[in-house]
Amino acid sequence: MTYQDELTNYIQQKALKEEALLTGVTKIRRVEPVILFAFPFTEKWFLNVPLLSSKMLAKDYLRSRHVQDQVASILKGEGYTAHYKTVLSLFGDFRPLAVSAGMGEWGRNGIVVNKDYGAGLLFAALFTNAPLTPTKTENQPEGEHCISCGECIRSCPADAFYNNQFHLNRCIPYSIRGCAECLKVCKKKPTH
Repeated sequence: MTYQDELTNYIQQKALKEEALLTGVTKIRRVEPVILFAFPFTEKWFLNVPLLSSKMLAKDYLRSRHVQDQVASILKGEGYTAHYKTVLSLFGDFRPLAVSAGMGEWGRNGIVVNKDYGAGLLFAALFTNAPLTPTKTENQPEGEHCISCGECIRSCPADAFYNNQFHLNRCIPYSIRGCAECLKVCKKKPTH
């Protein structure tokens, strides 16, 4: 095992021990390593109960921050840079990176779907110059989990999946009022 593989494995094991659900490594522009972390997401985050949402948001933010602090400390101790964006980052969409790192696949509703956690994930990222081994993605072939299910389509009160296409303009008015029906029905699916 190379130093690169050992460092990657050590970082991922540390993140999992510190309560990240999943970790993955990919590269931006095929050059710059980025470590992705997944944390639990629940439909209770939505605006139905603002006080509860605020508490859960704070808890998940602190958890992601703690995991990223731990990993950043390891990387900096090895002489590498470490800059991160938490689950609350307003800049950047981590979904394409999460798919590239093998943490899930694109769901029909534009959300990353994982075969074990469904759509119940929030993502955070740590950018570094450390030589890390990208996560292999052959354990979850593209489209296998989501294509045949259709639960999100059947549960959508906005009919956002009209004519076999996802229409964000139909989804947004419902989602800002707290609709999370497509997330609620997207659960762990049995493996075949």
